[in-house]
Amino acid sequence: MRHQRWETFLFRLGIAYIAWRTISGPSQKIAQPQPHGMAAWGMDFTWLGDTNLAHWLVPIWGICLLLYIFDIVPVIALLPPLIASFGHGTLWNSSGSIGHTTQIITLALLSQWLAAIWVQYCQLRRKPLPNDFTAQQLAADWARQVIMSTYVVSAISKLLQSKGLWVEDAPYMGLQIMKALGMAKYGDYGPGRELEWLAQFMLEHPLLSQIAIGAALPLELFAFVGLLNRRMALFFGIGLFLFHSTITEVLHLGFVFHKILLVVLFINPVWWLARGIQRRTPNNEHRTLN
Repeated sequence: MRHQRWETFLFRLGIAYIAWRTISGPSQKIAQPQPHGMAAWGMDFTWLGDTNLAHWLVPIWGICLLLYIFDIVPVIALLPPLIASFGHGTLWNSSGSIGHTTQIITLALLSQWLAAIWVQYCQLRRKPLPNDFTAQQLAADWARQVIMSTYVVSAISKLLQSKGLWVEDAPYMGLQIMKALGMAKYGDYGPGRELEWLAQFMLEHPLLSQIAIGAALPLELFAFVGLLNRRMALFFGIGLFLFHSTITEVLHLGFVFHKILLVVLFINPVWWLARGIQRRTPNNEHRTLN
């Protein structure tokens, strides 16, 4: 997929937006009682919870993201937001509650930073970029690869952890819903009591549960096919977006950052709209968008 400059600008805008949503203030966690990841190796991220320090750091991160949006020295501009995103996620997971809400953001930023480094390396060696991409196209390509790899890893993990019985064990999803209902009862996150019927339905109709939940497994496992071209990107983008939306409705888990990245980098509605308008313009009958 070769994108025009306005497309890659929108890609960077989307990535910067979700990054800003998580690093635009001091961390909600101010301690790491159960160190996780790099924190377990002795790195202290509690400074991200310092309100006074945040008054100085947050504007710097904002300026860096603006520079990134306009593709100005991304190899330097992306480093502070990347460190902030990594630190916020590590501090949150070190508080005793493990989650992966911000993981996709950090990975997206990492892909952009590594792509910027590779561009600089190729320029110093006077080598062309892979597939004759421009620097912006390479960054978009690497971002999509990283995002889809998370789905493939998720599918492989499900198969390994279930010993290949993920589809067969699908009816037990009803038990997970009941657990979530229990957490909601005691004031934690989770769905409301209105989903008790769904949990019961899944336990009483195992075949339908296997079909409904099992269908998502090949969608994740073969997510890399979404890298092939725009049509495949649209297909897998919509499929995974609906997959997350279903989980949101059932378990009240947002996955908002995943959804935004799928819309921006895969579904890419602005490009499809522009393509439709162009096709209906008589003067552009023999022109196509790249």
